[in-house]
Amino acid sequence: MQTRHGGWTVVANPAAGRSRRRSVQRLAELEARTSILRSRGLDVVIERSTSLDHARALATNAAAAGRDLVAAGGDGTAGALAGIAAEHHRRFAVVPIGSGNDFARVLGIDRKDPVAALELLDDDRGIDRTIDLAQANDRWYNCVTCSGFDAEANRWANSVTRLTGTPLYIAAVLRTLVVYRPQPFVVTVDGVAHERTAWMVSVANTTTYAGGMQIVPTAEIDDGLLDVCIVGDVSIAKFLWNFPKVFSGKHGSTHGVEFLRGREMTVETAGHAAGELWADGERVDSLPATMRAIAGALVVRVPS
Repeated sequence: MQTRHGGWTVVANPAAGRSRRRSVQRLAELEARTSILRSRGLDVVIERSTSLDHARALATNAAAAGRDLVAAGGDGTAGALAGIAAEHHRRFAVVPIGSGNDFARVLGIDRKDPVAALELLDDDRGIDRTIDLAQANDRWYNCVTCSGFDAEANRWANSVTRLTGTPLYIAAVLRTLVVYRPQPFVVTVDGVAHERTAWMVSVANTTTYAGGMQIVPTAEIDDGLLDVCIVGDVSIAKFLWNFPKVFSGKHGSTHGVEFLRGREMTVETAGHAAGELWADGERVDSLPATMRAIAGALVVRVPS
């Protein structure tokens, strides 16, 4: 049950967005906008984090003190802080100043003017919506986990500083096609095992990831279920030819692409294959990993 509201704490990730100049600008905009909100009588403060672990600590302290949380950063920051808000029964909001901003996308938040999302803290501008979150092992996430091809693409993308947004993810896909090949997986959905040789296995709480790729276009954020997309052992040419369809969500018509749905899913590699799990752009763990849908876990601010 949601507790009494005690003001909002904005936890800002200055590293979000990959551009130092833009980060300085965004922080100045955040400070200016929160000053305006305070002048209207809203209780809003900003805390600047130095790392994701520091952001978690700041958010935990604020939530324990009875304050609602705002994540000013990318999907990794939003996923980590949303879990803290859920654990402490606090409301949550997001200011999308990262690279992909897929969580904000599915919530209907304007990503072209991200700092304006602070206006949703005003009851005249925003409303509360109850949605699901997901857990990968013991880590919370908002959007999608990656294993196989897209995990490797995520790993490489996190090492790149000269690109951002959709161009970064396209470059990551093209580079990963050169070095990666399909692996044997076992995907267990609500106790039923599915053995597949696959390029990738993505377990989704929301429709999109990687800056707008509609990996599971039918996923719903409040149905208490997770959706998995398995891209099977198709040829490189077929993979590359059909890749643009993911932006419109039409890749499901491609032979070798499979969707499954359930409340709990375990992804593991078979034989001697190794693998990693990434979620919302952050490394979670080595495989195997178990993902669970946590129905109605979060109350989030969205446009009214």
